[in-house]
Amino acid sequence: MLLSTRRNIAIDATPLLYVSNGIGRSTRALVNELLSVDRGVDFTLFGRRLGGGRLRDQKLSARNVHLRLPRLAEPAIQKLGLFERRCAADLYHATDFYSPLRNPQRAISTIHDVIFLKNPEPIVDHERLAKWAGPFARSCRAVITCSNWCRKEISETLEIDSERIHVTYWGIDRDLFRPEFDADALRQRLQASFGIRRPYFLAVSCSTGRKNTPRLLRAFESLIAQGLDHDLILVWTAPPEIQQSHTNSIERGRLRFTGRVSDESLRDLYCGATAVLYPSLDEGFGLPIVEAMSCGAPVITSNTTCLPEIAGNACLLVNPMEEADIAGAISKLANDAVEADRLKQLGLARSQDFSWRRCAEQTLAVYQRALETN
Repeated sequence: MLLSTRRNIAIDATPLLYVSNGIGRSTRALVNELLSVDRGVDFTLFGRRLGGGRLRDQKLSARNVHLRLPRLAEPAIQKLGLFERRCAADLYHATDFYSPLRNPQRAISTIHDVIFLKNPEPIVDHERLAKWAGPFARSCRAVITCSNWCRKEISETLEIDSERIHVTYWGIDRDLFRPEFDADALRQRLQASFGIRRPYFLAVSCSTGRKNTPRLLRAFESLIAQGLDHDLILVWTAPPEIQQSHTNSIERGRLRFTGRVSDESLRDLYCGATAVLYPSLDEGFGLPIVEAMSCGAPVITSNTTCLPEIAGNACLLVNPMEEADIAGAISKLANDAVEADRLKQLGLARSQDFSWRRCAEQTLAVYQRALETN
């Protein structure tokens, strides 16, 4: 979409400074796409982080403003209007729930989910989001979210008219997340990097909370006891209580934890897996299942929240609260190569529905509508 007159839009690029998480990855991809096309927009990137790298280190083709201030300074940033004073714009885009802007009436908010209110987690800063995100979003010109499930949840939980909430699905980096057709080369890389020599299932984005990993581990161990010949690889640094609870399986090499891996290694792990397991209890989008489908990996995921919407007909859906249901799906794909290949082909087709270019175009359309209300 080409804006009718050239405008200046300021994007909160703070998530780019934390790019290892899902919001950081998606924000980087969206910003890269927005900057790659000329639609009558001049972009300014603004961010706040006391330590670590600066926005200019990201080497993006846009003016940037970085405040070396901690989170605790946000009330002062807002009260003094520091961002507005440093980067005057026609419209501001808060890409991570909210931004400390003095005048949110000139802003758009991206809300990725409402887990911070419905199921807050102590390990992330949900208390801060609960304080700032709702009032900010209600004052904004529009809200963007990443699934129709989230649109409904945001409307009901934050009491925002659903007509003000716009869905822009996240995309996929197909240059990175793509199938590997050289099976021998893939096998050699997996063996060299992770010592993998046996068939395996893969779990990513793990936690002891809403990612449902403890229930997944119990389901998988029940299958090991029944003779399952696969291992479970988890892209996770397991906390001590998990390691202690599963010592025997870990010592036998049946459960293995990789810790954080590079994007290239993650792609290899997706490509080599019999299936990717993602029985999450609550999600706003579920980026790993799209990444897995794009790599040609069959996916087992939950039949709740946004996940059936993103999966379409291309994933095996389970009740994430039932260990027997999770175990049954794993056993099916371990023993039914025809079904696994069917899901692989459906997943490859479904992944084509998710494009960062389409996400950027839809975001520009929201900008246009918001600017027309000025």
